[in-house]
Amino acid sequence: MKSVLFVLVSAMSMNAMALEISTSIKITQANQEKTAYEQMLLDAQPDAAIYIASGGKELRPQLARTFEVIRSKNGNKGSNMELAESIANAK
Repeated sequence: MKSVLFVLVSAMSMNAMALEISTSIKITQANQEKTAYEQMLLDAQPDAAIYIASGGKELRPQLARTFEVIRSKNGNKGSNMELAESIANAK
């Protein structure tokens, strides 16, 4: 009986550890995604400033790609100028 109880407790403990590890991995992945997204916005700030200063005439590839990512991720329907202003003001 003691060995069956030990095996049961050990199995429960291993399941709890696996759940904890799985949860930790998911949180880490979510944080890395958020960090990559935030970094993309920061990297696009100079291009956003140029886009705004040119009245929307100079759209550089990095900013264009950032617009695509924002729209695919958030379903944002704002204009390019609105998005550029948001990116320029991102912190």
